[in-house]
Order: sequence, then C-alpha cells, then structure tokens
Amino acid sequence: MTNPTIVEVAKLSGVSITTVSRCLNAPEKVGKKTLAKVRRVIEEINFSPNMLAQSFRRGKTNIILVVVHEIGNPLFAEILEGIRGVLDSRYSIVLTESRPGVTDTNSFIDMLVAKQVEGVILLCSTLPFSKKLIEVNKSKTLPIVIGLEPISDDLRQFPSVHINNYQAAHDATQYLITSGHSDIVFVSGPKHSYATKDREVGFSDAMQAAGLKLEEGAILHSDLTSNGGVNAGMEICARTNMPTAIFCANDDMALGVLSFATRRGIKVPEDLSIMGFDDTRYAAIANPPLSTVLQPARDVGISAAKRLLRAIDSPDDSAVKAEILPHRLVIRNSTAPRR
Repeated sequence: MTNPTIVEVAKLSGVSITTVSRCLNAPEKVGKKTLAKVRRVIEEINFSPNMLAQSFRRGKTNIILVVVHEIGNPLFAEILEGIRGVLDSRYSIVLTESRPGVTDTNSFIDMLVAKQVEGVILLCSTLPFSKKLIEVNKSKTLPIVIGLEPISDDLRQFPSVHINNYQAAHDATQYLITSGHSDIVFVSGPKHSYATKDREVGFSDAMQAAGLKLEEGAILHSDLTSNGGVNAGMEICARTNMPTAIFCANDDMALGVLSFATRRGIKVPEDLSIMGFDDTRYAAIANPPLSTVLQPARDVGISAAKRLLRAIDSPDDSAVKAEILPHRLVIRNSTAPRR
C-alpha cells in the first residue's frame, strides 16, 4: 500500500481513528489485544505516522531552533556538538543562519509566533533578530537562551552563556605587551558586534594600563572571516611603519592575516607576531600554529542547552541570568618575544 493513512489503519483494524491515535501516543491506555491488532496492521501495511502532525495536535513540536551566524564556522560546529549532546534524546534541532541575505527573517519570526518550536538558542545577538525576539516575547512567552555572545541591553531578560570577552582580550594583550610588543594593532569585527566590541575595549584598556598610547590605526574593523583578515593584513602591511604584533578578534581573521603575511614574505613570528581568538580546530594546524584565546565552545553548547531545558521545564525559575565560562590563553608558534 502506497503512503497508508491512519484512516486505513483504523479500517483494517476494525477500530476507530481515535483508538489508533491512542495506540500511537498513549499505548498504556489501550487494551493489550486491541494494541496488538493495531500494531500488526501498522506493520503489515508499513504505516509511518506523521510525527510532526501529531506533535502539532498535542500542542508540542519537540523542536528547538538554533540560530547561528554562519553554519560553516568551525566554532559554531563545536558548540552544536555540545548542544546535541544534551538535547538529542529529547528534541529535534533545526538550524538557521543570521547572515544578511541568507535567512528570511520573517520566516524565522513566523516559526516563533506560530509556536512551531519549543525554544530557541541564539548564538548571535545581532540585528534584526534581537528586536524581533523582544517583539515576539511581549505577546508569547518562549524559552530563549543566548549563547556565545554577551547580552546586549535589550536582551538582558534572557539567560545567557558566554566567556568574559573583555577580560580575555585584556589578558591576550597583556601577554603581547609583556613579550616586549608595544606597537600592536587590534583587528576587530563589525562595529555592531557585541562580542568584538568587548574584546576591542579589553585591548584598549590593556594598552592604556601599560602606558602605551593608542595611535591612529591601532584598531581596525573588518569582516569576521579569513577574507576580512586578508584585507586587514593588506592594509596594515601597506603602512610605512608596520606593527610588531597583530591581535585579531577571531581565529578566522588571524589565519587570513597569517596567510597574507606569508605570501608577502613576512616571517611569523620573527618579523610579526599574530594572535587569534577562539581556538578553533584550524588554529593548531596552521603554519605556524596559531597563538589564541581558548573559548570553550563545546561547554558553551552544553551549558546553553541545559539552561534552555531549565527554562522549558521551570519557566518561573529565577536563576542568575548570565553564566560566565572560563577562558585561557593558548600560546603556540605564531607569537614570540620582541627582539
């Protein structure tokens, strides 16, 4: 039988559609003989119930929406591994990207308004999602957890899991300074990025605390991609006075700078020290291996998923909203003391 329906199962079993539905969703409430008869028919005609349709009828979809900035980013891949480890036994996960031009924001919001998801893990707090989430939350309470990025003022009502981006950047800058570098350029992300903004301030404060003046061009904004790093490297290397160290707001940009410097014949770390941020899986296999700030990506995913489960199971829980995870410096061969 091609695409058998629940109506045909009921007819062949000699029971009502309601009884078949009960056999599928609450078998403990059906007599053993009736249950055996229905299950035998289901097996014989190879009936496969539409689980999503059943979920909608029960008012629960068992779907969690995870919003990332870029699915191909290795950092997000590690976070998702942590999320799946916690949620896979209970929920299905749907991914969407927040990059402009990639995701239809209206479709994203429609899913939330229609209550087609049980909760949301937002791994990026950039517009337009933050404003839309607030609008949705005013009319329909939905469990939401922010992971990876710090919370902007308009999203402080939601639980969050992230590192102290300010302190992490401050620590990395101090490391470069104590290594003898005084002319350091920080390659930051877009100005609207909350995470890189905190890292930018951490860099600036560390420089000023060491008595080092921030010269014009000490902070450069670029895309959080390897191409963004290449473009930044091109601009920095074209300057009359090259810095002795470049600190990038993420590993992708740092790898882009490293690639450009290598093509230009600039020796790393002899002529130029390069430091990244995140410690993605490519940092350790770069040539030379990249010094960076370790962000515990898998732990971010695990903690964000656990916070979401808590928000779903205990909506009135008044636990502390922000959870700050530890970071640490990972020093490899792309940085060295200034000679």
